[in-house]
Amino acid sequence: MLDETHSVDLTLQDLELIEAALQTQEKILSVQSRAGGNAARTRLNDLKGLMRRLRRQTPSSQGAPAATWSQAARQLFF
Repeated sequence: MLDETHSVDLTLQDLELIEAALQTQEKILSVQSRAGGNAARTRLNDLKGLMRRLRRQTPSSQGAPAATWSQAARQLFF
């Protein structure tokens, strides 16, 4: 089945705020899934996929520092 995509007009600040909220949600779902919540584990996996797509589609700011090795490794595994 094909997913429908929609264009949304968001600023870079909007995207950063959304990403921060998703990171908080990721922490909550991570704790819930470790406590044995299968539904939380499923939602956590869905959320991680959404966050990867969001990072790919977010334009990088010109003045942003390059990611450190630990940040790059964390993105690969978490």
